[in-house]
Amino acid sequence: MKEPTTGFAHGVDSYTTLEGGCCRERPVSGSEWPHAAESALWTAVQSWREDAEPWLLAAEPRLPETLRVNPLRADRAWTERKLRELGGEPIPWLSNGAAGSGAGWRMPWPRGRCESPAAQALVRALHDTGRVTRQESVSMIPVRLLGCEPGHRVLDLCAAPGSKATQLCEEISDVGVVVANESNPGRANLLVSNTQRAGVTSMVVTQHDGRHLPRCPNPGFDRVLVDAPCTGNATTRKNPEIWQRWRASSGRSLHTLQLDLARKAALLLRPGGRMVYSTCSLDPIENEAVVAELLRSCDFLRLVDSEVSKKCPGLITRPGMVDWPAEGEVAEPDEVDPFSPPSEPDILAALPACVRVWNDENDSGGFFVALFENVGDFEVAKALTPDLEMAAAWLKEPPKGRRHQQVPAAAEAVEAVATEWGVEGVTLFHRGQRLACLSEEIQNWFWAGERMLRKGGKLPGGHWHPFQVIQAGLPSWDMRKGRLQRPTSKGIHLLGPMLRNHVHETTAK
Repeated sequence: MKEPTTGFAHGVDSYTTLEGGCCRERPVSGSEWPHAAESALWTAVQSWREDAEPWLLAAEPRLPETLRVNPLRADRAWTERKLRELGGEPIPWLSNGAAGSGAGWRMPWPRGRCESPAAQALVRALHDTGRVTRQESVSMIPVRLLGCEPGHRVLDLCAAPGSKATQLCEEISDVGVVVANESNPGRANLLVSNTQRAGVTSMVVTQHDGRHLPRCPNPGFDRVLVDAPCTGNATTRKNPEIWQRWRASSGRSLHTLQLDLARKAALLLRPGGRMVYSTCSLDPIENEAVVAELLRSCDFLRLVDSEVSKKCPGLITRPGMVDWPAEGEVAEPDEVDPFSPPSEPDILAALPACVRVWNDENDSGGFFVALFENVGDFEVAKALTPDLEMAAAWLKEPPKGRRHQQVPAAAEAVEAVATEWGVEGVTLFHRGQRLACLSEEIQNWFWAGERMLRKGGKLPGGHWHPFQVIQAGLPSWDMRKGRLQRPTSKGIHLLGPMLRNHVHETTAK
């Protein structure tokens, strides 16, 4: 069974399409919010919080346009100046944080409804050139709370369309590796497009069912993000069809998938590493119930304080729920109903560490975030622990490479880059008529690291197998008939400061 890609939300960006290089919402005919007060969602929200009326009032108006500035660009200050000239303001709880954190900005018009053609054209140009990413403000929270650092090996298990994946690359200052996985081929291609638009070298795009992601090299991932497919009932401000479509059974239909994805991700998290589970849903069946079941089944995980007040100062949040109405299945005496509130004292004590963001308290959409830490006493990720006992005799022959896969560039190509353009010290991979720049960690760990097979044995490094890699790094040079031609338009911002030859200085005039 594949992860659903239609009918349910995948993060907060699911119901958008790419139009002219920018994310634009689907047009909605007629009245946009005719079903709110009579909806099943409104009935449910009244059972999830006592003061529900403010939420209903805030869940109807269209969202403001929000952007994330790319901190990897040398002209970041210029970009922010242009946004301010358009009337934009920094979002206080998404200001520039630690090294690599790009600021969130709020523009003075509703999402997708800029009335100034000039302003619309400028924002589109900033987006198309990777200087900004159009992203809902609450969608930036999970990556902020994950606490990535330069050099980290990060997994984004459900990565498309790529707003959080590119944000992860920014958080690690494009130094390290972000494995951005997506099961659907079309959405994986969209992920590649957004990676190239952002101009990052540390991302590897893979295509797998997230529940069956292959084993990575030891010791596992330092950070993992599971932004799980969900009902998206916290996105009513941009997806009005939810008022009519959502049912109380919707969350239960996704619970098992969400749990399986989170479990798989946890098994690939190294000891001491941290994992975020997030949804754009308000339903505790998709949130706290999944967290509770994850704590039951993964004794090496614990919920930890997300330090949201420090990482997103000024953001108004509520703690995780410990009680909720649930019409669960009839469980056997020795079984636990996965939809009902937990009864275990340790889980009840842990759940308030989860973070709930409600629409009305930050003039935003809603979101749920839970931060876990691997506290196991083993040396590598749980999925990799049996591999430590494998003898060298289990070493197998590396598989034959797939046709058209990216491979390290030939010495002649590397020399041509150095002699013709004066660029040295970059990691280059080759495929077709393109050379791509990759972060060193992609080559040293994800390409060259030994990896273990599901049925036993291990493979030497020097290939992508068993991962299906769609794109690694940033295509940076065009080639023709095996000869180096010129830098690509997507790669020029990265290569510009490195070029020593074929460079002509110009003035502002």
